[in-house]
Amino acid sequence: SMRSERYDSFIDLGEEGSVVTPEHLLTLKDQVSDASYPGMTILSVTEPRYRCDGKREPNPRGVRCRRLEAQYLLIVARQNIIVNVRETIEDRLRLRLLGILPTPIAEAAATMTMEEMALGCAYVNIGGGTTSIAIYQERFPVALFVLPLGGNNVTRDLTQLSVPLLESDAENLKINQGSMNLSVSRTEEIIATSADGSSTKHFSQLEVNRYISARILEILNNVVSIIHEAGCGESIPKGFVFAGGVTKTNYFFETLRKLSPEYRKASLRRDIYEEGVDNNLLANYITEVALVAQASEPGVTYELRPLESLLQEQPTTRSSEPAEPVVQPKEEEEESYTYTTISEAQHLPLDDDEDDFFDYREESYRHEEKREPKEKGPSAFERLKSGLSKGISSLFGESDGGDDY
Repeated sequence: SMRSERYDSFIDLGEEGSVVTPEHLLTLKDQVSDASYPGMTILSVTEPRYRCDGKREPNPRGVRCRRLEAQYLLIVARQNIIVNVRETIEDRLRLRLLGILPTPIAEAAATMTMEEMALGCAYVNIGGGTTSIAIYQERFPVALFVLPLGGNNVTRDLTQLSVPLLESDAENLKINQGSMNLSVSRTEEIIATSADGSSTKHFSQLEVNRYISARILEILNNVVSIIHEAGCGESIPKGFVFAGGVTKTNYFFETLRKLSPEYRKASLRRDIYEEGVDNNLLANYITEVALVAQASEPGVTYELRPLESLLQEQPTTRSSEPAEPVVQPKEEEEESYTYTTISEAQHLPLDDDEDDFFDYREESYRHEEKREPKEKGPSAFERLKSGLSKGISSLFGESDGGDDY
C-alpha cells in the first residue's frame, strides 16, 4: 500500500567545474517532478542527500565541482487509497485537506534521537493490520517498507486453537491473557466464562502463548529479512525502535532481550512536547502527536467578530412539544466471554523437549529497556537475525517456515 522509491538526479557542470548556486539545487529538485510510478501517487519527497564529484556534501552551495548529484527518497502510495481519503475528507465531510503525511516517517522523526538518525536505526511499528519499517541513516530516511502482517494475524491464529473461538473472543483472549512467555506451567489453564454464565471453555495457557509467540516471531523474521534484502543490514548499528499495539503483548520485550538485539521501546523525543504532560497519555498517542508535529501551516480557519454582534444574536427557539422517542431495533448480542487464569503456586519450567525454542544463555539481564553494547561483536541486526533463525526453526521445524497470510 505504501513504500519508498529512490530517485537520483544530477547536473554536469563542465570539465572545469562551477560553483554550485541555489539555481542548480532548484534544477535538481525540478527533475523529481518527472518521476512516475504506475498505479501509485507520490505522497512526499524527503530532503536530498547531495554529492559533489562523488563526495558527500551536506550543503553544496558555494562548492566548486564538475558533477552535482542529489538522492531523494520518494514516499508513494496506491492511487485508490489516496482517492478514497480525499473523497471522505473533502467530499463527504466537507473539510479542507492540506496534505497527506506518511505516518511511519512522522513517527520515526518524532521518536528517534539525533544520534540514532545519524548513525543508523530502524523504526518498526507492528500494528493491527500492517508492520511499517522506516530506516534512517546520516539523519535522512533511506528506506520505507509496509508489510501486510500484524496483530490481526495473531487473532486469526487463535481462532484455530483446539477449542474453537469467534474472532472477537480470540481478540479478547489475546489482549487480556496473551503472552509470549513459553516458561509457563503445562498445567496452567485459562477459563473463559460466557456473559450469562451458561457455558465455559478451557484453554491451555502454554498453547495460547505458543500460537502468539510463533506469529510475532514470524513477523519479526519478515522484518529482518526485508531489511537484509534491501541491503540495509549493516546500516543500523543503533538497532531498532519498536512501537505499535503488538509490542504491548506480555513478554514481548523480554523475548527481544533474550534475542540480544540493540533495541528500545518507542517514546516521543523530549523536544516534541511541553513539560507537565502525562507520560502515559503520551505513550498512547505517539502517532497523533507525531503527525501534529509535522504540520507546517495552520489547518483551522476562523473569523474575528465584535462581541456586540454576538450579543445581538437571538437564540433559536425549540418546539415545546416533546419529540416522540425513536425506538431503535435491538441488535442481537454476540455471546462474549470473560477470562480467568488458573495456575499453580509458581510457574514451573518446561521439560527439555518442551522448553522455550531459544538457545538462551544464562545471564543477568539489565532492567533498562535499551542495552548498551559492551564490546565489539556481531551487529544488532545480525544478533536479531541469528536469534530469530533459531527460534523459527525450532518452532516450525527445519523444513517448514509456517503459514503465510
